[in-house]
Amino acid sequence: MKQIVNKNLITLKCVLFCFLAGIGCIYPFLPLHMLSIGLDRGEARLISAVTPCIALLGPAVLGPLIDKLSVGRGSTGGSTGPSGSGKLLRIITALCLILSALFYSLLLAVPYTERHEARRPQVLFMCDADGGYVMQEVCTEGMRCNRWDGQKSGVLAVGACEYGCADENMTWVMQPFTTTSTTTTLSPLYNSVANFTTPTPLPTEEPEDDADFEINPPHLCYNGRCLVYMQHANRLRVPLSLLAPELPEDNSTDENNWCTYRTAGPSKCIVPADRLEDINPDGGECKPAVRCQVLDPYDEPDGVLANAECRLVIGDPSYTFWSYFIIRLFADIWPTAALALLGAACVIATRETSLGRGDVGRQLAFGTLGLAIFPPLAGLAASVMPETPYLVPFLLHALFMLIGALILIVDSHMPLSTPEWWWHTATGVLAMPMNAVRRYDAETAAIFAVVALLGTLWSGIDAYLPWTVLELNGTTVSAGLTMTAGALPAIPALWWAEALVDYIGHSNVFIAAFTFYCLRYTALAYSTTYTWVVVSELLEVFTLSLVWVTAVLYFRHLIPRKYTTSGQALPVIAHFCLGRFIGAIIGGMVTLEETLESSRNIYRALGVLALLCAAVYLALYHLLLAPRCASPAAPPPTHLLQGLNSNGASNGTYSPMRVYHEERSRKGHFRY
Repeated sequence: MKQIVNKNLITLKCVLFCFLAGIGCIYPFLPLHMLSIGLDRGEARLISAVTPCIALLGPAVLGPLIDKLSVGRGSTGGSTGPSGSGKLLRIITALCLILSALFYSLLLAVPYTERHEARRPQVLFMCDADGGYVMQEVCTEGMRCNRWDGQKSGVLAVGACEYGCADENMTWVMQPFTTTSTTTTLSPLYNSVANFTTPTPLPTEEPEDDADFEINPPHLCYNGRCLVYMQHANRLRVPLSLLAPELPEDNSTDENNWCTYRTAGPSKCIVPADRLEDINPDGGECKPAVRCQVLDPYDEPDGVLANAECRLVIGDPSYTFWSYFIIRLFADIWPTAALALLGAACVIATRETSLGRGDVGRQLAFGTLGLAIFPPLAGLAASVMPETPYLVPFLLHALFMLIGALILIVDSHMPLSTPEWWWHTATGVLAMPMNAVRRYDAETAAIFAVVALLGTLWSGIDAYLPWTVLELNGTTVSAGLTMTAGALPAIPALWWAEALVDYIGHSNVFIAAFTFYCLRYTALAYSTTYTWVVVSELLEVFTLSLVWVTAVLYFRHLIPRKYTTSGQALPVIAHFCLGRFIGAIIGGMVTLEETLESSRNIYRALGVLALLCAAVYLALYHLLLAPRCASPAAPPPTHLLQGLNSNGASNGTYSPMRVYHEERSRKGHFRY
């Protein structure tokens, strides 16, 4: 009976199980964790887009480094003796898992910050003979006034300017404005000097009581230049510079809670003598002044009060962002590097027989069990601990990574040393180096580009999918279940992946992946419930699982054995670094007002792109490349069969191994 489980590979399966379980416990919750500590979505999108660019340093550096250090030490393509590189690969992979556990756990120490939606307090402009100043209601969020260094220059748009008597009790200041707009033929704005002569309006064009106002309009003088407010104009843009309050007692009036910002340059407003009787008919104590309503103080183009809204801020948003950003930059390097090294370990440990197939897919299938089981459990733990919702997922990630690292360190018999000809002695079948079939740089670059494009489409969905789940009234458990929905169908597919890819052909797998991406994006674009998200995730077996094992197998054949680790780093860099970077940028191009609807528009556009890629790839490969570049059938190299005869004897000095070839196998000519 054929052995189903290779006992020599049990520990490798356990490592993959722990690694993918750890990834599943943390990956769907990273976008949610960023929001939970107070980062806004713009900052979260920036982090999601930048970190993959730094993460590629892991596989890009460690892959070639291991290949270089392994030369002459029983390397990944070296001698038949005990392999020093087997230990090297195990230790460096274990180190990557430990560092992943460490840095992601440090994210729990990032301080919390909270920023409430800005409130827009009322703003007035006051001006008298001593100078002009802007009054803003003090922010109730901490009872503070805005501060800045030096002078703050800009424009203040004023309207409804009127004369009155300013007093200490601010009685007149707090009264509603009484002036109304009228029509007149006068120019709305006059540059004036100190002895300005007021033009006389036509007597038939406005009521008599308004005519007095226009005859003596308010003059707002600043830096030797006077602007005249005409009532019919409604809006007068005043360029000025403001000073922040210098002393705490100048922040606001304790009784009325107003902040006062005085002009940086000399300013004044002179009230005409004939207007004093109107504003102070009783002849009492009066400090004549002009007050104006400030129009759109926070939205006026080049406004001096732009970004001066009241904000309730808890903690330090800048410190929270940069500390999370820096830790996350280092954290993403290690699981990305570990994925490449574990891919190389699978290729080396399984080896390929003369039938051209190893057990890479079955190792990944066993590891995918962890990806299917633990994400919803981590989400459940997050939902029942509202005060520290993501503590358990991060700790589970650290736990699984440390267990995987411990297995790698302890198991010195893990089969990571590669015999000269990569054979399975248990099968009695002599193996041949499949990487000798093709070593085309152009083909490697083309497959790299295809995998990067598929990674872009993957990241366009997965980078911010947890946000979409929550916007559809989902929970953290629902976010974890999306990983389960994608992983469960992948288990049987990966179990028979090598035979399936051999039968279908790698290009057809990629073409099918583009087509299924179109279906996934269509489901998300028109989704109104969480059910459609699950349907989209069920199709991930065609767009990620089979794509990934195909990329691993194909780069195994393209790259020489002595560069096995570097070869397995290439698809990781293409898919999970460059593709993830581009996809995160595209997926993040949404409006802040209607995030869900904007995301649906992006999904529709990416669905069309995926379909176009499938059509172009289909046409190029089957109409152009396949007919011209197909490998002709050829027998195995004859030098391997020299000295062998039908009786299994040679020159009498030794009995060479009998070579058996399955009658229907096409060794060396698989559909790659």
